[in-house]
Amino acid sequence: MNSASSAPKKKWSTAKKILAAVGIIIVVAGTLIYFNFNKILSTALSKSFESSLMSEVYELKFENLRLNPLQGSISVYNVSFEPRATSDYPYINSFIRMRTESLVLEHVDIRRLLEFHELVLDKISIKKPNLELDVNGSNPILFPFKPSKSSEEAGKKRSLESYFLNEFELVDASFHVVNSIKQRDFTIENFNVSLHGLLIDQEEGKDIYSLKNIDISLEKFTGNLNDGPMKHAKFRDFRLMFDSINVHKNLDTLIFKFRDMQTGIDSLDVYTKDSMFHLQMDVFTLGYLDRSILLKGMSFKPFRTNAEIQKNYQHQHADFSGTVASLSILGMNFDSLMYGEKIFIDEVLLDSVSASIYKDNTKPKDMNKFPEYLGQTVAKIETPLLIKSVKVTHVNLINEERKPDGTTAKVHINNGTVEVKNITNLAPEEELELSATAYLAGKVETILNLKFSYSKPQFSFHGRLSPFELSHLNPIIKAYTPAEIKSGVADEINFTGIATRTAATGTMKFLYHDLAIDLQLKEQAKWKSSVVTFGANTALISKNPISETAPERTVAFTAERDMNKGFVNLIIKSALDGMKETMIMSKNNRREFNHLKKEVKREARKEAKKEKN
Repeated sequence: MNSASSAPKKKWSTAKKILAAVGIIIVVAGTLIYFNFNKILSTALSKSFESSLMSEVYELKFENLRLNPLQGSISVYNVSFEPRATSDYPYINSFIRMRTESLVLEHVDIRRLLEFHELVLDKISIKKPNLELDVNGSNPILFPFKPSKSSEEAGKKRSLESYFLNEFELVDASFHVVNSIKQRDFTIENFNVSLHGLLIDQEEGKDIYSLKNIDISLEKFTGNLNDGPMKHAKFRDFRLMFDSINVHKNLDTLIFKFRDMQTGIDSLDVYTKDSMFHLQMDVFTLGYLDRSILLKGMSFKPFRTNAEIQKNYQHQHADFSGTVASLSILGMNFDSLMYGEKIFIDEVLLDSVSASIYKDNTKPKDMNKFPEYLGQTVAKIETPLLIKSVKVTHVNLINEERKPDGTTAKVHINNGTVEVKNITNLAPEEELELSATAYLAGKVETILNLKFSYSKPQFSFHGRLSPFELSHLNPIIKAYTPAEIKSGVADEINFTGIATRTAATGTMKFLYHDLAIDLQLKEQAKWKSSVVTFGANTALISKNPISETAPERTVAFTAERDMNKGFVNLIIKSALDGMKETMIMSKNNRREFNHLKKEVKREARKEAKKEKN
């Protein structure tokens, strides 16, 4: 027989049995107390909400609650926050709904919650909720300001006098917004909010909010806008950050202040309401303290052909499309814009601008349309405005026109630079200055300086073209006239003038040599251009000056303004009329030139006599 099996079994001592029994009782009792305590907390949490004024407009429901005593946190499951069917608050015009699988309340003051039904905690964390916002007013009001008369008489509800939350976290929410007033519908994916130091203070007729900081981001936004110029919009990777926010809001006033704000979006995609145009932008960023706005990769392009777009207009109308590589707004005074509705900007920079302009001139002019000069256009802007400087670099422009005879004229302007200074409606005694440099037909360097008066419809201009082969202008000349330059060199083109509301006058210095022009007389009957007329039966001089001893022809010109066209057309007419006057002088210019020739000959004879003596 095995000696080990015959050994007596050890028995538990009475003390061990008692301890084991106590342990089992503690575990069972603890489990029962835990679940019962969770029920008590659930009741306390519900009573905390029901004692607030918000419960008269919204209903809070949840299925389960769990307490983590080690972390001091409460997890609430299957939570829903819904507007009630009826309430005694007729001024509430908008509502919010929320459903989420779990909601975590961290560092909760359990004693205060149980004893006073007051929820005091450090952090609320909500992950992957489903949110809906229904906006039914131009000034959305979601929550009540004070108890209704019936509640106040019954003494059931109390206003939320003050509430502080150290931290709030909303992670990967889905968001649906319906704006019934503006007929808009938005869907947001992966919406995230992180805020710190939230204080809500509610006084009679006024809500007061303050925040230490808040970060908002979303992955994707899509929206349908039935009311307004846009039909559909979408973008990705939206970012918004505020630092030190203070908000005062009542029924009709919102006062919003903050220390810093930064925001940005990527891949903006907008379709206009008529489905004719498509607006895109790769990057948008804004910095409040930096006083800057940056946009990159912008484009504005039509969905339809020029002919289809022009069908919507009875009269001549210019259609625009194009792209901009970058646009920077520097020195932006955001405070003046937000609080004073004033636009104050130090500098605007645009780079790599490609634009196309199309006009159908077979349509009649709008005889009731009288374009104003830039000075009057800016002066009539109602919002106070001051932009110190606008610079545009690497400009490429295509101007295409369908001529009255049905043919098409196209002009290219390349590698342009434009600078505009002192754009303002606050100083009528000053002038708007515009300087531009570009290459006509990609080869002819043109420099133009303009000064627009703010006080009256008038501007001065000075233009200069660098020396070039005159045949380089053939793409422009042949687009509008039956003429073609066979040969010739422009040694200098320099013109200045003053444009009033109805005409422009000035002087032109056009020096050239070896000019030969083919007027293509067989096409003369078809030529209906209103820009310039060459004398078909007049012999043009081939050079200016005509000889080494002859004086230069510097002529005066007058160009009548087409009152249904803008300032650019008048500058072009001035330059072409000045060139025509040089080659085919009018009576007054010929009289002045003959007088100058006599003076030159007189001076030459005097010099010859001096040399003999």
